Amino acid sequence: MHAYVINLAHATERWELMEKQLSALQVDHTRVEGAYGNRLAEPIADYNERKYRILHGKTTNKGEVGCYLSHIKTLRAFLCSDENHALILEDDVQLPNNILNLIEQALNFSKHWNLLRLTAFTPGEHLSFAELSDGFKLSYNLKVLKNTGAYVIDRKAAQCVLEKMLPMFLPYDVALDREWHYGFKTACIAPLPIRLNMDLPGQIPPARKIRFFRSTTFHFFHGLTHLERHFYRKRFYREALQRKRGKEA
Repeated sequence: MHAYVINLAHATERWELMEKQLSALQVDHTRVEGAYGNRLAEPIADYNERKYRILHGKTTNKGEVGCYLSHIKTLRAFLCSDENHALILEDDVQLPNNILNLIEQALNFSKHWNLLRLTAFTPGEHLSFAELSDGFKLSYNLKVLKNTGAYVIDRKAAQCVLEKMLPMFLPYDVALDREWHYGFKTACIAPLPIRLNMDLPGQIPPARKIRFFRSTTFHFFHGLTHLERHFYRKRFYREALQRKRGKEA
């Protein structure tokens, strides 16, 4: 599997750390130069500022926009290849020695997912449908997984993202966690196997909250999304179990 690493031009130390890890694991990889948010010219193409303010309840964060557009650029690079899956990485993750083995096992169940999340700030709440080695499981998560530092994606999901997730109106991790709207399935490996390198300083500063939207449209939108997430991922879980029973019968 080919890895694509998002890395800003000036973040040379981060790239060196990532290259060292990937080389040690013997993973073919490509560096994708990320979009530096502070240098994006306004009005920003492929970004709906009004909808972002209403639904996310914050002022524009150019770092978030740059992150989003960097992932879009990376998925376009992946679709220009002839690979069926790609490992997408941000440049602040720590890769465990068993990560390729876990991904390889997860690919045996690729009928149950198009996007496989591998990292997040919080562990989530999981509905597990397949056993992997070393105590890991394939699961559908019932909570938002904040952070998109590492994930595996297939061509269908990448195409859906490009066709249906532009223009941007949510941070990339939040938008990606609403996959039922875009026509693909998201699963994760639990516990999440890839961690963030906490020794590296963050590159996206916090944005100012808009009090009115945070207390009205933000809560309504994310409350509705929470209900949808439970509905769809529990349905995905039931379908996975039904397929499993059908094979065992």
